[in-house]
Amino acid sequence: MKFKKYSVIIYAITLFLLSVAFVVYIFPKEKKFQYSFTQGGPWLHENLMAPFDFPVYKSDEEIAQEQDSIRTNFIPYYVYDSIAIKTAVDDYSVKLEDIWQNEVKPNLEDIGNFKKNLLQKKFDFYLTLAKDLLRESFQKGVIELPDSVSEQYKFRFYLYDGKISKLNYASSYILLRDVQNNLDDIFNKSELRETDSLSGFKLKNYINSHKLLPSIVYDTDMNKNILSSQLDAVSTSRGMVQKGELIILKGHIVGMHENKVLLSLKKEVENDVSNVNHTIISLGIALLFLSLYFILFLYLFYHDKKILNSFKANTFIALQMLLLIVSVLIIFKYTDISINIIPFALIPLLIYTFYKFNVSFIVFLVSIIIAGFFAPNSFEFIFIQTITGLVAMFSLRNTRKRSQIFISAIYVFITYIVLHSGFFLMKQGDFSNLLSNDIYIYGISSALLVLYLPIVYLYEKIFGFLSDFTLMELCDTNNPALRQLAEKTPGTFQHSVQVANLVESVTRELGGNYMLARAGALYHDIGKSVHPEYFIENQNGPNIHDKFDFEESAQKIISHVPLGVELAKKYNLPAQVIDFITMHHGTSLTKYFYNSWINENPNLTPNINNFKYPGPKPNSIETVVMMMADAIEAASRTLEVYSPESIDKLVFVIIDSQLNAGQYDDVEITLKQISQAKKIFSQKISNIYHSRIVYPEINANKN
Repeated sequence: MKFKKYSVIIYAITLFLLSVAFVVYIFPKEKKFQYSFTQGGPWLHENLMAPFDFPVYKSDEEIAQEQDSIRTNFIPYYVYDSIAIKTAVDDYSVKLEDIWQNEVKPNLEDIGNFKKNLLQKKFDFYLTLAKDLLRESFQKGVIELPDSVSEQYKFRFYLYDGKISKLNYASSYILLRDVQNNLDDIFNKSELRETDSLSGFKLKNYINSHKLLPSIVYDTDMNKNILSSQLDAVSTSRGMVQKGELIILKGHIVGMHENKVLLSLKKEVENDVSNVNHTIISLGIALLFLSLYFILFLYLFYHDKKILNSFKANTFIALQMLLLIVSVLIIFKYTDISINIIPFALIPLLIYTFYKFNVSFIVFLVSIIIAGFFAPNSFEFIFIQTITGLVAMFSLRNTRKRSQIFISAIYVFITYIVLHSGFFLMKQGDFSNLLSNDIYIYGISSALLVLYLPIVYLYEKIFGFLSDFTLMELCDTNNPALRQLAEKTPGTFQHSVQVANLVESVTRELGGNYMLARAGALYHDIGKSVHPEYFIENQNGPNIHDKFDFEESAQKIISHVPLGVELAKKYNLPAQVIDFITMHHGTSLTKYFYNSWINENPNLTPNINNFKYPGPKPNSIETVVMMMADAIEAASRTLEVYSPESIDKLVFVIIDSQLNAGQYDDVEITLKQISQAKKIFSQKISNIYHSRIVYPEINANKN
């Protein structure tokens, strides 16, 4: 029995320990720099001297800028093709001669020998000029410019002759397109196109389509290797810091130079793998996270033990923390994206939807502190995310409207911008580059808050939770179960609506879930719709109970509870609403029939179980207020005189009798809350039955 009693606590402790073990397992085991600092902020530690010689490293952005500059200003390398002259002249002349002999000349048989010989001479002359042009051009050097180059004289390149590379300008050489154009000009002047159109087309087509290859050629492999070597040669550091050299004084501002030196020292310390004891590092990590989880456990133990006593609540909270940590790990370890892209504000919103504000905040704070170990600047990260999480929770206090989540996303984004700008201006001291890539990362993170709606729906299905969205739908009187109640038992329906109003008002003041209380109150008597004639508020004629004995009547009245549970399951009502059906009478007696039986049988002992509701007793603020309101609203209809005194007496007697009967034993409710509930019930009942003005009639004798 003891084990069963403490099984949930044991489960919660086991979950916490497993969570710590998981975090320790995934956490990087490298050395950590012992100092924390922020550019633009003060150095809060003692004067720092260099513990050893180390280089001052350039930032990744600086290295990238230098490499981009090398790519932009890179001068390409070309080589001279020694056989390009022979290839260009021979290929061109042989193919052109073949076209002339086999395709053009056979079509000249009918034009006469004189003209045929004349055209032959013109062809020979053109061929001679073309060969001379090609030979002369390729001896000087023919180059083809890249498409991106528009002006020849500006293009520079290195010409490699097998031994050395010499800087040259393209203006010293002939462009490949100019050689092609010159061949066209010679052909046009040779009058060869005066031959028949078909023959002329064939010659001209070959000249236009023949692709000459340059003699000065771009060497892809050579350029790739040389550029790669130049990029690799970019130094990752600038200067050295000598051992014993002062880095920064206590209280001085960490400027841009000091920040670079400190980051370089941090890199050297964390990259030093000598004498690294992973067991000791793991022990240190375990102590840190055990402390965090222990604080969370203590908070729940002393301030919200109800969560620790729930398997479902423990599992849900552990799952939220696990999902956040795994998301951070994946982004941190397997991508180059900032972990700020994760919608951290979603975590407190999801927990706040189903649990109290203080619970959601403490869980979120512990989660953010754990995630902060993976952030480049832990303090800045924790500060920004904590404030943003609070803004998200404050902005979503009204969860009755689904559109509210989009407004919350806007608030979160604005908060991100304000906090990011504050840190940026503090560190940089100017507005340049204020709208950095971080703004877009924060924008994506804020936009991802729209996942709130589908995730809430998913959690409702998995864990059986109830959000305000679902409770609003349940409170709609067009719900089939409520519509049936209104049609079959209009008196009971009106009673349920009045009770719902009372329960909502009192629960709101006592700090309970007033939406759940209202929904539960509307459905608490749906079992009466099965046999409406058993209940006085639905009777119009003779009382059917006159036909039954007192025990039978009591059982028929009590039956509305199990029948209500059956109907609730038929209509797929949530378990939390079904609790209101089973608990609104607790284990109380059907007093009217019980007392009547005693009066009729004064010398006999009754079987009390025949007059007793099956229970269980109320176990929450919402269900205990439901029990109070149900009895008070029904009894208030029997008052003969409605005065503050009579109403107060009724309310006090009913609540005190329920308290004395032990009906409140299973719920954590204080005497102060009970007293507060009495006052609110008295006020609300008085408002319902307050005196009305009697309107005067017109005097019939008035002229």
